[in-house]
Formats: sequence, structure tokens, C-alpha cells
Amino acid sequence: MQRRTPRIAAGLFSGLLLFAGLSAAAVHAVDTNVGERITLSPVEKHYKLSAGEVKTDFVKIINDGTEPYTFTVYARPYFVKTEDYTPDFTSEAPNADVYQWIQFEKSSYRLRPGKSVEVPYTIRVPNDTAPGGHYGVIFAETQPQGESEGNAVVRKKRVGAIVYATVKGTFKTEGSAETANIPFFQTRPPLSTSQRITNSGNSDFDAVSTINVYDAFGGKKYQETKTFTILPDTVRKLQMNWENAAWFGLYRAEVTTKYLNKTMTETGYVLMAPIWVYAVVVLALGARVWYGFTYNRTQKDAEETAKQK
Repeated sequence: MQRRTPRIAAGLFSGLLLFAGLSAAAVHAVDTNVGERITLSPVEKHYKLSAGEVKTDFVKIINDGTEPYTFTVYARPYFVKTEDYTPDFTSEAPNADVYQWIQFEKSSYRLRPGKSVEVPYTIRVPNDTAPGGHYGVIFAETQPQGESEGNAVVRKKRVGAIVYATVKGTFKTEGSAETANIPFFQTRPPLSTSQRITNSGNSDFDAVSTINVYDAFGGKKYQETKTFTILPDTVRKLQMNWENAAWFGLYRAEVTTKYLNKTMTETGYVLMAPIWVYAVVVLALGARVWYGFTYNRTQKDAEETAKQK
């Protein structure tokens, strides 16, 4: 009985490894009916401006759909909520004021399929603007075609470009980062890591995060680099994911983050396995402990019986 237990465990683990090596082909549906589609480029604008300065620029709107449409352009505040950076386009935060500085030559455009248009705008920085970071967003929004009937829902499509404006002068740029979180037990893809960075200054800065993932034999399986903008007086969670990780495997993840002339590197191991695998392991260990306990108890009883004789 003692000799069969390791064989059974080895067979079970070999079966799991074999099953883990099987992959299913993904089927993707292709939407051939493109219809109305709007794209804005670029999705971010960065400026270094002086108080009282006037700056002209433009964004490009592309109709890469199959239908013509009319769109309008306008500016709104840009703020974020929670460390996941949920965008907020309505709050009147003190530094979410760039939308008040932006003026468009005109607010409405007509765009045919396959065409693009440059939308010019002017930024006028008030003379009394405080140094540091100021933020807003430029939106382009499609307008309904024709008239709606009855209670029909009219759908609009909206795209935006975030405006990051740093007003020159005396301001503070500083922040700190926590140790990267690399959970060992993960039950399904993506393989995930995260790190929290705090901006304690009054101007934004960029954090560049790189994840490298290696298999148990040291072979590189994945690499990705992302740039995250950290707004003043906020904490941002930098989430890095390997979407196509195998559902079963042991990996070594290395996360390197660079910000404000600082570099941090953290390494950790990740066991990727469905929750039922962990349940099987727990049951197997429990059975082994129970078997050892009962075996030892039986041996002890046998020894006591032998002594009595």
C-alpha cells in the first residue's frame, strides 16, 4: 500500500501535465457590417506652456467605417477616481481646468467614409494660472442621422484625447512606489501583477513598467512594456497582464518599473492552475496525512498488543 501511493500521485501529476499541454483553437467572429465608426488621433496631447501663452494645434478625426456622419467637437474636465483610474469628465477639480482654455474654430463637421479631417483648436492659458499640471479632454461625438421614431434609443459614438498641460514655474514633482504584487497562486489567465505608485507632487509624471515571464526552465515566454501617466495627488495601480498564459504551469515573473529617475525590480513565482487542481492537491495531501496518521496509530496499537502478550 505504501509503494502504490507515490505511483498513483505520480500518475495523477503526469496526467495533469499532459492535459495542460493541450490547447484549444480560438474562433473569432468577424463583423463585416462596419457601419458608423469614428477614430481620433492621437489619444493624448502633452504640452509645456507658460501662463498667458497661446498655443494652436489639431486632432485628426478618421471615418474608417462605411457610413457618412456628422460629428461635433467639445472639451470637458479630466479627473480620475480610485487607483484604477476610472475617468471622470464632470468633476470640477482644481487642476481639471484645461477645457476652459480650449477654443475650436468650429464645432461641427461632416465626414464621408474613408476620409479624415484635421480639427484645429487654440489653447489660451490664463495669466494667473498656477504652475504645475492641468488636465482636460477633447471629445469628438457622432450625431444621430435623421430623426428618431417613437421611443427608439439614439446611439452616439464618442472618442477623446486627454490633454496634459504643464504650466511652467515653480512646482513639485515627486512620488513613491510600493513593492510589486506578484500573487503565487493564480487560478486562471491572465497571469497578473500589480504595483501602486503615489504622486505626491503637483505635476504629472510617467511610470514605465516592464513585465518578463519565464517558464520553469528559464525560457522567456512573454514580455511587455507599458507607460502609465500618474496625475498629481493620486495613487495609481499599474496592472500588467499576460493574457495568453497557459492555464497550467509554473512561471517566474519579473516586474521592472522606472519613474522619476528611479528603478525598481521585483521577482516572484506564479503557479497557474484551475481551482480544482488546488482542490485535488489539498485532498491528496489530506489523504496522505490521514493515511500516515492511521498507519502510525495501527503500528502503535500493534506494538502495544505485542507488549501485552
